[in-house]
Amino acid sequence: MKLFFLFLTFFTLAISAKIDVKLYEKPISNNYYQEIENIIIKSKIENSKPNEIINEEKTHLKKLIEISTQKVSIDEFNLKLLEEQKTSSDTLIKALIHLSNIKVKSKNQNDFKNDIQNKLSFLKKAIENITEDKKDFLLSYQLQFAYYKLFISDIETKIQLFNKHEIQLENLIITSIKTLKVENSEIIEKELKTINENINKLLLQRASFQIELEKEIINENKNNIEISKININKIETLYQKELLQNISLLSKKVLYSLKDLNEKEFIKIYNEIEKIILELNTEYKAIYIEQNILFKDIAKQLFGNTKLFISDSISQSKNYLLQIKDKLTSTLFVFNEQAINLISLIKSLLLIFFGFTIGFLYKKWIYNISKKWPNMSQMSLKLSANVGYYLIVLITFMIAMSSLGIDMSSISLIVGALSIGIGFGLQTVVSNFIAGIILMFERTIRIGDIVEINNLITGTVSDIRIRSTTIKTFDNIDIVVPNSSFIQNNVINWTLDDATRRLHIPFGVAYGTKIEKVKKVIIEELLSSDLTFLRNDTNKKPEIRLTNMNTSSVDFELLVWVKANDRLKPNALKSDFLALIYNSLYKYEIEIPFPQLDLHLKKNRL
Repeated sequence: MKLFFLFLTFFTLAISAKIDVKLYEKPISNNYYQEIENIIIKSKIENSKPNEIINEEKTHLKKLIEISTQKVSIDEFNLKLLEEQKTSSDTLIKALIHLSNIKVKSKNQNDFKNDIQNKLSFLKKAIENITEDKKDFLLSYQLQFAYYKLFISDIETKIQLFNKHEIQLENLIITSIKTLKVENSEIIEKELKTINENINKLLLQRASFQIELEKEIINENKNNIEISKININKIETLYQKELLQNISLLSKKVLYSLKDLNEKEFIKIYNEIEKIILELNTEYKAIYIEQNILFKDIAKQLFGNTKLFISDSISQSKNYLLQIKDKLTSTLFVFNEQAINLISLIKSLLLIFFGFTIGFLYKKWIYNISKKWPNMSQMSLKLSANVGYYLIVLITFMIAMSSLGIDMSSISLIVGALSIGIGFGLQTVVSNFIAGIILMFERTIRIGDIVEINNLITGTVSDIRIRSTTIKTFDNIDIVVPNSSFIQNNVINWTLDDATRRLHIPFGVAYGTKIEKVKKVIIEELLSSDLTFLRNDTNKKPEIRLTNMNTSSVDFELLVWVKANDRLKPNALKSDFLALIYNSLYKYEIEIPFPQLDLHLKKNRL
């Protein structure tokens, strides 16, 4: 195996090749090129290579000889034109365009150089790692490599010439700006106005032709489609010419602002040119981009970085504000043929928020009134607060919709269309809503009332809202009950017309106890106690009734009237009365029975 690898290494070194540097290293010998040509001719005579490869070698050698003999030069601007005492703006603009063109070419040459460098890397690998089956291409690769090497050398020379001329031209331009002849500004403004009018007309014409083109595409009329495209292209060509003229005139104004050292005017016109350049789609776009960059570089030298930065920041801030304004006023969507923008939307949302805020403050004001006049009906205050709140919100919502330009009749149509869905999907919510309105106006349930629903929920009504009612139980638990429950179910209102209610407290005594004694003892102890009940009402005096005679006890019932609002724990009241009865019976040694059975045994007579 080791012998095999040694053999493979030796074979690779034997067929590998090196770059022939004599083909491109200067000074280049024409005699060497002649030797290469003789080798190519010999290959053709001996027919040692395919004709295609030989022809390829001839072509590469010819190109190599041509590039080795040519001299590198660039088109230079006539610098004498800028050395005059008074330079015209047209001359300066030509110089600027020439300088911008040089910068574009220099960038292109750099890009081109990078592409060729990649090709050189590929060819170098192909030559150094050439295999036996590719050895006929070796000379062709060498010639190509040498050609690209010389090509890169010429590019580098050209870039150096560009850079040298750039520096000379830019320095002369800056010097010439100071001695610039200023033309009549009114003439320039008139020309700009005319150009802008022409641009607006061309934009309208282009839009009309585009609409026609869309119609013809829909109708599939091929002849008219071609005619519309030709018309659009003509308009586009005229439009681009007008844009170039506009840039040319604005460039003059830039030069005048640089001469006068007016940085605010410079920034303004510079931004205008930048916007117009974005509309260009010709080969001049890259040149004018470079020209605008050049304007800024010159401005930095004339104004100073700090002064230009401040002016540019102010201008950029204004531009940002204008952009924000455009965003706010641009159409977000269209509703019922009415364009809705962000400003109108924010305004309507603020109106709705304002309505909710006023409604909240109104409710708070009503609650403050209830604290100052506690004798006022809490239900009336709550009804006024809720109805007023919803009216305020509804009115501000309608105003907000009107501010958007939305006709409320269209809203009513939408509501009508949604009513079917509401009827099926939201019938429970709607029924609770209607029930809430009924409760507020019917006033069968009021805040502060003690109610009982289906013997399940008992407590005091603490709040009545449009959808639900809150009941605070005697265990201080808040239960939210849908309003429809008060309409559909049996509800006991302990305090609807009269706040008093009668408690039934059952108890029993043993057989053999005198009924009159039981009544007298319990009533005397009750009247002498400090328990809260109605004492002075002749129609609602406490009394004791005999209710039943059970197997183990004689059953009585204490009937006593209490005010439901005196205490929030009626069960505790009942407990208090039971405790009094028990203590009274115990005090007077009246037996309290418990269930018992007597067992009688009979003697067996057998």
